[in-house]
Amino acid sequence: MPVTLTLVTLAEILPIRQAVLRPGKTIEHCYFDMDQDKETVHLGLYDNNNLAGIATLVKNQHPQLAKNAYQLRGMAVLKDFQNKQYGQKLLTKATDLAAEKNADLLWMNARESALKFYQKSDFNILGNAFEIPEIGTHFVMYKHLTDEA
Repeated sequence: MPVTLTLVTLAEILPIRQAVLRPGKTIEHCYFDMDQDKETVHLGLYDNNNLAGIATLVKNQHPQLAKNAYQLRGMAVLKDFQNKQYGQKLLTKATDLAAEKNADLLWMNARESALKFYQKSDFNILGNAFEIPEIGTHFVMYKHLTDEA
């Protein structure tokens, strides 16, 4: 069962964002700020030619952490493909890509249910929980990619 990671288009990832991250919402609710910036990268994980997981990397500083940073957004794996380490593969690839782009830091607004997943990959929590309306409880999480961050 070949698994591949590749760059994909925004149009390709929107249905998975909708299914996993915004169920019951219209596709218009699945667009994120900076989705179409020239520095933004959309990743797709394919399982036997089926797009099974996605993640977006956005060049976006964090005011408390680092100016030279990328933000991980919209990481999701379709339900039928979960529990296969696909999320870990996406996270590793996203981290590697941010490092290749000479970012000092990778950060995200992580859902409360995903904290342990990110902590296993050495991401740290910054501050207190906050609510994203209609989405749920989140925490800022980060990982330094260089010693200078």
